[in-house]
Amino acid sequence: MKTKKDYTSSEYILSNFLGATTKYVIIIVSLTIVCFPLYWLIISAFKLEQDYLAFPPILLPLRYTLNSFTEIFTRDKISVYFFNSMLIGIVTTLFVILVGSMAAFALVRGPIQKRAKNVFGVWFLIQKMYPAIATAIPVYLIMRKLRLMDTPMALIIMNTSFNLPLVIWLMMGFLEQIPYSLEESAVLDGCSFTGRFFMIVLPITKPGLIASAILTFVATWNEFLFAVILSIKRAKTLPVIIAGFITDRGLAWGPMAATAVLCLLPVIILTLAVQKDFVNGLAMGAVKG
Repeated sequence: MKTKKDYTSSEYILSNFLGATTKYVIIIVSLTIVCFPLYWLIISAFKLEQDYLAFPPILLPLRYTLNSFTEIFTRDKISVYFFNSMLIGIVTTLFVILVGSMAAFALVRGPIQKRAKNVFGVWFLIQKMYPAIATAIPVYLIMRKLRLMDTPMALIIMNTSFNLPLVIWLMMGFLEQIPYSLEESAVLDGCSFTGRFFMIVLPITKPGLIASAILTFVATWNEFLFAVILSIKRAKTLPVIIAGFITDRGLAWGPMAATAVLCLLPVIILTLAVQKDFVNGLAMGAVKG
């Protein structure tokens, strides 16, 4: 049976007004705006010094070099700071996902009223929304008092505290979609609350866990504010090193671009490796049960 077209709908109006050609032009322009900065970053990492300082800018260089990468690995010891970023990102992600999913499961399945659950959800969002700079001074004083300045542990603690509320809120949405009937048989067999979480709930919420883990890792990997405040030399991360190429003597464009490319690689590889589960996790969390 044919349905009558709604000639007043926005979709119909835009489809007839724009047309296929205009749509493709908009897509190409949008992709160019998004991808061009990434392209410029990558070619700048391989340019000769006289090429990335040339005016007008050289969009398609004919000469390439690895001098910038050689410089950051030999003179700047970038591998040490790469290891710091990786250590802080991995440990923070693992801890946040474990604690956040357990806390979300306790809130969703625990003996808590629905109104109290909603209050907790709003509170977690508020914790994520307030500006981190507001806590900079007290955090600095506390870390100095605990003698954790310039240590990876200080950055792990801070990244955990800022990412945990978001993960709890996201995992609450994932867990609410799991019917309790899946856990009833385990309850009848005498499975404990913790046992149900690890043996039944976690395997089902794998896409949600992966989506939360990627968001946490990317946020930790790119964190700059507390990495600057709490690190002096030993615990510096890649974002701090990139900012360090901006000096009063000018910008070291080549080494800065090479370090930025190195900083992009783990995130790109991780996202491509779990892209399917990441999209499924976002879709799973977008629909309330």
